[in-house]
Amino acid sequence: MPTLQWIGKEKVVNHHLEVPYRVLEHRYGYRSDNTDDKSFTGSGNMIIHGDNLEALKALLPEYEGKVKCIYIDPPYNTGNEGWVYNDNVNHPKIQKWLGEVVGKQDEDFTRHDKWLCMMYPRLKLLQRLLKEDGSIVISISFHELGNLLQLCREIFVGKQIVTATVQTSGGKPSCGFSYTNEYLVFVTPIDFTPNASEDLMNEYSTPYHGMNLATFNQVQRPNQAYPIFINEEGVLVKVGKSLQALIDDGEYIGDPKDFVFDYDNVPEGLSVVWPVTSKGDPCVWRLIPSRLINDWKSGYVKIVRQSSKNNKNRFTVQYLADGIIQRIKSGEFETYRVSDNEDIPTIDVLNYKTGGVSVPTLWTDKKYYTSRGSSQITEILGNKNAFTYPKSLDLIQDVLSRLSSKNDLILDSFAGSGTTAHAVLNLNKKDGGSRKFILVEMEDYADSITAERVRRVMNGYADTEGTGGSFDFYELGETLFNADGTLNETVGEDRIREYVFYTETKQHLSRKREDRNRYLLDTWNGVGYYLYYDPNQETAFTYDRLSIIGEKAERYIVYADTCTIDKDYLTEKNIIFRKIPRDIQKF
Repeated sequence: MPTLQWIGKEKVVNHHLEVPYRVLEHRYGYRSDNTDDKSFTGSGNMIIHGDNLEALKALLPEYEGKVKCIYIDPPYNTGNEGWVYNDNVNHPKIQKWLGEVVGKQDEDFTRHDKWLCMMYPRLKLLQRLLKEDGSIVISISFHELGNLLQLCREIFVGKQIVTATVQTSGGKPSCGFSYTNEYLVFVTPIDFTPNASEDLMNEYSTPYHGMNLATFNQVQRPNQAYPIFINEEGVLVKVGKSLQALIDDGEYIGDPKDFVFDYDNVPEGLSVVWPVTSKGDPCVWRLIPSRLINDWKSGYVKIVRQSSKNNKNRFTVQYLADGIIQRIKSGEFETYRVSDNEDIPTIDVLNYKTGGVSVPTLWTDKKYYTSRGSSQITEILGNKNAFTYPKSLDLIQDVLSRLSSKNDLILDSFAGSGTTAHAVLNLNKKDGGSRKFILVEMEDYADSITAERVRRVMNGYADTEGTGGSFDFYELGETLFNADGTLNETVGEDRIREYVFYTETKQHLSRKREDRNRYLLDTWNGVGYYLYYDPNQETAFTYDRLSIIGEKAERYIVYADTCTIDKDYLTEKNIIFRKIPRDIQKF
């Protein structure tokens, strides 16, 4: 499939690698139970004021591959907005756009190139922050929906990308059409299993389904056409050869379409069950023989006496889908044995409810209307003009409830009025969870609106009880490297240590400095990492300074300004020298 092309693409494909790494400067901490203690830190919840591209880069050392759910609401690029593309991409094609407000003209196609240049590097960094089993959800309108879908297919290879339509208003007339909807673009793993929606669930039912697959027959899937032998107590005794196995062994030489299910050649005391439809027509089983046997032994197959008179089977065979099995294994579902017979291992799920498992692709509830979000922010902040077009709290809450669990980390890098944090706090209050949020907002209202909303939600507003909680507020600080490539020593040694350890291990440095071994960063996977660094003078790794290695490891990596130790000696002692700052990796 050809990739999407636009003016300036060649200069932004790797732009996320060129974005300077900035440290995060802690401005204050907030706790709902102690509003005066702004020195508080370590809540796990973050609100960051600054450009979201640089903020995402700054999050990598601690959060790469750790975010379970990302929700973003980027500019829709309708032509009526005043957003500015302000990334420092040094190329004439893009420079002409810098600082320019997107035009309103219907035929101003350059604004789409501009929007793509803005989104591409941000999505690349979001991809790095996302857990392997994590999901991204993006709100968008029709103006950039097509471009966004192609971007996601190019960046998130191996993921499934699904568009859901959300009714967000009663109608906005334009050029003879009434626009009532926007979209949610879901980027999820292929084997994505969402949480069930309590609102969409039906009353208790069985999680088991019939194992016959009516859409195929023995010609199409001969390895799934086989007999199952069951005794009078409902015990699965054995499985016969599949049609494919009979053909391979030379026991059947006819045309597969002429193969007849044999109900006569059955061992004494047993009944045979063949895959047939509810009308008695031949089909195939959903599981191959080996999988069926394994699932039976694990308790995931159920044998039930036949109630239909349309076929010869005296029993029906039922199975649990993979999604149900995964949730049983994870401990999410509580199970019990269905029979006292030790030969029947079948289990069932307590209080299982049907429906509500799949995410619908059409969201029409009026609680998702943008006007609902406007009334909510007015109630919270007491000012109807505080923020225009905020997303409905119910929409974000429902998205997060389907994609996140109690202990997950959730990120919103276009935070706006802070709806995502509000949704996280509500969900935690509802189920006792400890989800954490990271918000990034570049506008000056990051504290006065975004953080203020979170404060009021935690403390309570109008007639709504507070959720409790805490957060830390950050600004983007200085870059770690100066323009000439040297270390910016004003950021502090601790920040430099964290960065070096992360670039080597992709792990966050949690070990504190010890006076007895102050140059050790930490030992990871058998390797000891050392930063022999002094901001006041040049450091030389010499034979006399081998003593800085104070913790036994299989190998050692030592950073210093210079090294006078013979290379053969270093090799003999399993020591790798890296020069500061030349060999500090930039990401």
